Amino acid sequence: MRLRGRVDKAQNEIVIALRGVGAKVAITSNLGNGFPDLLVKFRGTLYLLEVKSKGGRLTEQEREFYDDWQEVTTVVYNSDEALRAVGAYYG
Repeated sequence: MRLRGRVDKAQNEIVIALRGVGAKVAITSNLGNGFPDLLVKFRGTLYLLEVKSKGGRLTEQEREFYDDWQEVTTVVYNSDEALRAVGAYYG
C-alpha cells in the first residue's frame, strides 16, 4: 500500500493563490492512499482539490477516491483552475 505520493510542482503556486483570496488551505498531500492534495475552506464551503502537473493523471487510488467523492473533489492543474473550483475566479 502506497502511503505517500510526490507533491506536484503546481501545488505551491495553487496554495499561494488560494490563500491570497482568503481561503483556508490544509495541505493533505502527505496522507496518500488516494486522498486529495488540498482541503480548502472558502466562504464557508469545503472543497477537496487534487493537484496535478500539466499532463498528470490520477493514480488508481486517486481515481477510486474521485469516483466516490466526485461531488466535492476537483482535479486542478494550475491556480486559475483552483480559484474557479472554489468560486473565487470567473475569468
